[in-house]
Amino acid sequence: MSLRENFLIISPSWIGDLIISQSVLKYLKKEYINCSIDIIVRPDLIEIAKMMPEVNKIYSLDIDHNSLGLAKRYRLAKTIKKNLYTSSIILPNSFKSAIIPWLANIPIRIGYKRELRSILLTQKYSLAKHENTMVNRYLKLVNSSYSECLRPFLNIDMNTLELTRKKYIISNSRKNIFLCPEAEYGAAKRWPINKWIELAKYFEENNHNVYLLGKDKNLERQYKSILKIDSITSLLGKTSLIEATYLLSLADLAVTNDSGLMHITASLDTKLISIFGSSSPFYTPPLMKDMLGEVIYKGLKCSPCFKRECPLDHLNCLNNISVDEIFKKSLKYLN
Repeated sequence: MSLRENFLIISPSWIGDLIISQSVLKYLKKEYINCSIDIIVRPDLIEIAKMMPEVNKIYSLDIDHNSLGLAKRYRLAKTIKKNLYTSSIILPNSFKSAIIPWLANIPIRIGYKRELRSILLTQKYSLAKHENTMVNRYLKLVNSSYSECLRPFLNIDMNTLELTRKKYIISNSRKNIFLCPEAEYGAAKRWPINKWIELAKYFEENNHNVYLLGKDKNLERQYKSILKIDSITSLLGKTSLIEATYLLSLADLAVTNDSGLMHITASLDTKLISIFGSSSPFYTPPLMKDMLGEVIYKGLKCSPCFKRECPLDHLNCLNNISVDEIFKKSLKYLN
């Protein structure tokens, strides 16, 4: 790679993976000071990508997960070919994610040898999926490894922050606790609902404001027993992703499953307790600033299984994490 580079990044589709991938953008900006970085992302992730100061231009690619979408890829490749990109880094592992750089005839196309896509790449790396952390898996493609200077960090616009604070009436009179009980990947990553309810009560009894945050409006029904309490508020299904991001930046503490909101929280310097079940904190840890939080993980013999549903039907990796444990660990970040 030359000292004056024009990069096209094919971004991951998951929120958390997109946040993690910012470390690659930070490395490129550090190593190639005059470089330009454009990225291709899903439409629903554009607003998050705009919060990454390393990004110059954003292309939206709206294709269903199970669709090849060759016509859309061809049209976008035709558009971006005019920009004369010198290198493309393809972070997802699918065959289809490597098509656009190949169609655009970008001279250097870097990615992992997966799904028989070697013919589309010019620089190819072997992949052992869970052998390394996700961030180092991405950074390997640019011959680097993770350090604190590459930690993801989203830029906050102060005007948007104040508008969000006013819209959702977030008060400074008490500590604001955000509980994020969802994990889109599957039930094996979700701490049980009864434990979230009990934890919310603990915080409320200690004179804190509690907010439930996530995108599933239907989940609200399962929390109706505590939503009669004035200081416990459900924002489930009531915010956009960008609003959720700004709300998390206002939190005194967030408690999350291993989820996209966990990675967003870590990138905002918000204090964080993250709960891991079927996944591994050694593979996708929250890349948070030192001393701003911790991971709760039991590391059972059957963990991590990386399954969407518990294959043993006991979910002990999450059931063995008690409400008392989470609450007591939270106290040191609130005092």
